[in-house]
Amino acid sequence: MPSVSRVNWAKFRVSVVSTVAVIILLTLFYLLTGGTLLEPKATIYLYVPDATGLDQDSPVLVDGIDVGKVVRVELSGQDKPDRVVRIVMTVERDRLNSITKDSVAEISSDGLIGDKYVDITSQKSADHIPPNGEIRLKPSSELKKTIDLPQFEAQLKVVDALLTDIEGGKSAMSQFVLGSEIYTGLLRSIGKIESALHAAVNSTTVVGDALYSQRLYNQISVPMVKLNQTLARLESGQGSGQMLRDTAQYESALKDVRDLRASIAGVRSEEWMQSDAMYQDWNRMLLSFIQQVDRMNADPLLNSTALYESLTGMARETGQTVKDFRQDPRKYLRLKIF
Repeated sequence: MPSVSRVNWAKFRVSVVSTVAVIILLTLFYLLTGGTLLEPKATIYLYVPDATGLDQDSPVLVDGIDVGKVVRVELSGQDKPDRVVRIVMTVERDRLNSITKDSVAEISSDGLIGDKYVDITSQKSADHIPPNGEIRLKPSSELKKTIDLPQFEAQLKVVDALLTDIEGGKSAMSQFVLGSEIYTGLLRSIGKIESALHAAVNSTTVVGDALYSQRLYNQISVPMVKLNQTLARLESGQGSGQMLRDTAQYESALKDVRDLRASIAGVRSEEWMQSDAMYQDWNRMLLSFIQQVDRMNADPLLNSTALYESLTGMARETGQTVKDFRQDPRKYLRLKIF
């Protein structure tokens, strides 16, 4: 048999869990009611000739703002035609300041077949309706003004023309609603797309080969593996990676660069690079060479064609003599006897 302390501890735990559950339930109920559960309410009344479609808990709106709800819809017991039904409404007390004393109300709905609600329209009075006050019903003339009969009739004609067109089966909409051609065409298009997808992913196509074979994977993985191996060799100090671990090569290259810079600095410090006399001697030599070239160009032997023509004529005569000698050597051989 459990001890008294354990029984008391079990009772305590049950009590705590029950209390927490009740608190959570009350919090949820408070939040579901919009946080207005504990706010003070005020009751106002509205008399109408007919309340068809209006139910308990239907919303009450003031200029489009939700301020309360309908509590009861009951018969008033009065014999006036426009006060047959009494609607009892509760609104938040602090919202009474937004309802003027000359406000009017009507039963409206969200569209033609929407839910009914009480729509209160504020007027220009400086006074506000008190608690347990009565809201005037919107006069019938004003109710008729709110219904745009010509516009409503035009909309009915448009709907009737649309229904007639659908029944005639001539438009695309009627074919979609009554016929099966659009549906069949849609199924055919979906079938073609499905066939194209199956053909695209076939193993004999490029896409299918890329999806089902290892070729594309190998093309991507092989370079990655080689790159990984190269990085591993560099990290381990192999090949060019030795410079990452051993600084001897780096220091040797740095020494060579320093020696090269020293050699360049030595050449620049030579006398023939720094002396102005050497520079002037080079200029004089170059100027003398240019003058000699100019004198050669000014020589008549190079500028006149007489020497060229004389040499050309001599060469031509020599050639002709050699040719004649080869043809008739006896012509040039003469024997003299003394």
